[in-house]
Amino acid sequence: MKKYLFLIATAVAALAIVSCKKDDTKKVDPTGGVDVATANLVAYFPLNSATDAVKLGEGVTFDKIAGKAKFGVGVRGGCYESTGTVEEEAYLKLNVPATFTSSLSSFTLSAWVYQTGHRGGVFSVGSTDEGVDPNWGAMSMFLDGGNADDGTMLKCYYNNTNPNAKWHGFFPGYKGLEVAKDQWFHAVLTYNENTSKQALYVNGVQVFEGDVLLEGGGAGAGKISLFNASSCYVGAHAQRVSGASAETWLSYLAGKVDEVRLFNKGLSANEVQALYRAEVAAADGLD
Repeated sequence: MKKYLFLIATAVAALAIVSCKKDDTKKVDPTGGVDVATANLVAYFPLNSATDAVKLGEGVTFDKIAGKAKFGVGVRGGCYESTGTVEEEAYLKLNVPATFTSSLSSFTLSAWVYQTGHRGGVFSVGSTDEGVDPNWGAMSMFLDGGNADDGTMLKCYYNNTNPNAKWHGFFPGYKGLEVAKDQWFHAVLTYNENTSKQALYVNGVQVFEGDVLLEGGGAGAGKISLFNASSCYVGAHAQRVSGASAETWLSYLAGKVDEVRLFNKGLSANEVQALYRAEVAAADGLD
């Protein structure tokens, strides 16, 4: 009798293990468990490892990791990390469809950043379209700063092809202690076609806002039109890596990047703050 009971118990335990494994697969969440504007999330890069570089993003594939770059300990799980300097070629390359940027008329780009070298590309999307600025490509988020005395400025760029826009390249930027060396910070760039305003946020707080206008400084630009994408890089400027620009100051990031998200809408200030709080709550590496 004991033998039969043992066999029954073993069978039940085996079924429980199989059941748990099935449940675990169902629990995989392509948003990383952050419930903010999920309907507008078009790409999420947890950057945990080379095999988990892309969790969401139709048509996006992992390409290669170059130079003194690896996957280290991030805000949550793993992250992209460069152990080199801003002069050493290190980056993570992702292949993206042409529509990765050109399909956006509004957008939000967010990332966690930890920098040790005062400057370097954080996230950038290159473009080979005719008319694209050879230095910048379609979109980028980067750090610009020379030394410890000057500090570091968080800057972003997106290239609007709309011929009626007053400007085609936009450079919202912010310099402050929040983006200093040797600490994690959350950076967000937004553009809202309904208000024609661009904004920067650091750690959930708005630090910059500006209008994007049509020629003559009149009505707002509304829906923007970005260049097509050719490739995507974490830890470097796309144009520098591809050889489209000779600007040597377009350097590589010495530091870390984690939890990159791209939305197809300009998140509101409340949504950005909610995103920051949700990611802090889910974090395990912000010490």
